[in-house]
Amino acid sequence: MKKLFIQSIGIFALAAATSCTPSYFGKTYSPTQNVDVYFDAADVKKEHEVMGTTDVGQGFNSLNAVQQKVIELGKAQGADGVIMKLTEEVTGSQKSDFGSMKNGSKNNTYTGGSVTTNIKIKKVLATFIKYK
Repeated sequence: MKKLFIQSIGIFALAAATSCTPSYFGKTYSPTQNVDVYFDAADVKKEHEVMGTTDVGQGFNSLNAVQQKVIELGKAQGADGVIMKLTEEVTGSQKSDFGSMKNGSKNNTYTGGSVTTNIKIKKVLATFIKYK
């Protein structure tokens, strides 16, 4: 029983760690020590090529933590720069109904409605670049 419990904790820890690791699609070069950060492609003044992309949306407590994780991934993949874009993705919606019943002397009336709210998650889309 104790062995099964320890194995379960190990599997949970591995799942939690991999859910925080962004996936990368693209070319890989020798690791770099510095990654320039841009928030618009027009801000990149050096000649460059796009080497890969990633998107990060879940598993982080703050956008600052996401930014740091993207920079570390860029260093590991050999990027000279990264262009980040913050987006929101609608993942569902929630409907709340409300109303009230008024008892009249001859008839009852109901007044009410509903509000639908989109459930959104923030995502950071990152494009890694290599200077020429």
